[in-house]
Amino acid sequence: MYRVKTSCSLLTFLKEKTSLSGREIKRALEQGGCRLNGKIERFGSTKLQSGDQVTFRHSKPQDKQPLHILAQEKGLTLFNKPPGVTTAAEVGHYLVHRLDKGTSGVLLMARTLPMKKALEALFKKREIKKTYVALIKGKHRKSEGTIQNLLTKKGAYQGQTLYGSAKTGQKAVTHWKILEQRKGHALIELHPETGRTHQLRVHMAEMGHPILGDLQYGREAVFPAEIDRLCLHAYRLAFKHPETGQRIQATAPLPKIFKL
Repeated sequence: MYRVKTSCSLLTFLKEKTSLSGREIKRALEQGGCRLNGKIERFGSTKLQSGDQVTFRHSKPQDKQPLHILAQEKGLTLFNKPPGVTTAAEVGHYLVHRLDKGTSGVLLMARTLPMKKALEALFKKREIKKTYVALIKGKHRKSEGTIQNLLTKKGAYQGQTLYGSAKTGQKAVTHWKILEQRKGHALIELHPETGRTHQLRVHMAEMGHPILGDLQYGREAVFPAEIDRLCLHAYRLAFKHPETGQRIQATAPLPKIFKL
């Protein structure tokens, strides 16, 4: 643990205290390797003050491992993406949709260009049913409901674009249901009818219940110390195969953190 003696940025401080490059430090920050006064801090531009306490751990980068296959059908594959991994096409595949870097779970890819176009058409027509599970902060007064509004770009935080509701923008619809109320947080099931950028994260935050570990939309919230990731998981995808008409469904098991 390091104790800060003079004001500076977190990145500058860690460069002075370690022999790591800025790139290595930023990677460690993204992986949850730094705590500022006991709370995970992922932004190197964060300003430190005299008296702050910083703990930092760094692991050597590992070669990219192939994603775990959940199911494979004619022309397509469904993978289980771990959190902290940027969405990228596996060898011999084409991306059909994306998950935020911090989001884990089911990721669908095509193995041919015609299948890519067919699957993209299913997404556009909202014929692929998506089920997410998240941990949200606080106790919700209702057991289920629907959020519908217009989302647009509202600004930026630490160099990342932020979205929010407005009088103009793209229509966003999310159906939700509380699965389990726990001490200080809840397990919630989310069914996005639309697929806007950061839709689920914005909707939960604007309900007053940010997703645990969301350092963009829940940056004012205090999360449990053991939360080291965005607690949003793409639990299931279900759809009819574009060519065979067979019903396809893949489920990615809930990570251990969701049993908190």
